[in-house]
Amino acid sequence: SGADDYLTKPFRLTELLARIRAHLRRGVVGEPSAMEVTTVGDLEVDQASRRCQISGAELSLRPKEFDLLARLSTDAGKVVTRESLMTDVWDENWFGSTKTLDVHMAALRRRLFQAANEAGPAARVPTITTLRGHGYRLDLS
Repeated sequence: SGADDYLTKPFRLTELLARIRAHLRRGVVGEPSAMEVTTVGDLEVDQASRRCQISGAELSLRPKEFDLLARLSTDAGKVVTRESLMTDVWDENWFGSTKTLDVHMAALRRRLFQAANEAGPAARVPTITTLRGHGYRLDLS
């Protein structure tokens, strides 16, 4: 509410998108967000406390790795485009190569793989699948 409620013409699309994102971030006052904790198999991502656990064991992630995993876990089983990840995790005005996404995704995969090995064969740890030309998907294998 307030400054984000009204937009005068002519307006820029980036300004409109920024205001929409601000509204979505705030959510409904007084109600906790249902998306604060997401669970995919034995993976639990708590966005409010920025903690991630696999089978009860804490998974140590760097900030961007956590943001990527949180974004993928909210749409588990669905394809998330590279553009969507770059906008949501970095910035819609990101200036540079998307190669940084590949590097962070590789590091996140390594951490998930290590956590899966430590959790044992019975653990249901999701994997990140690359869909060439489309994006990424977090799902149980």
